Amino acid sequence: MADPVIIPCPANTWTPVAIKVSTGLIHRKKSLPMYLQTYRDTGELAPTTRDEGIPVFVNSNTAIISAAANIDVYLWAIDKPGEVRVDLPGE
Repeated sequence: MADPVIIPCPANTWTPVAIKVSTGLIHRKKSLPMYLQTYRDTGELAPTTRDEGIPVFVNSNTAIISAAANIDVYLWAIDKPGEVRVDLPGE
């Protein structure tokens, strides 16, 4: 596994947190803000509106990335900035 990366997430905008991946972990650093997540097949356009997301970190501070093909994962920090730690496999 590659070294973990801390990614700042500005409030109320989609932030790419994992690009071209099929496995990995995303850890919420603090209990707030709450986050939404969505993903796209790698190479597709990024999300543009909040309603494209679903709640993440509802029952856990860790989200698992698991996909059959490479995806790009995005987070939306609701109403205040936050940060997450992303753990991805090494190349």
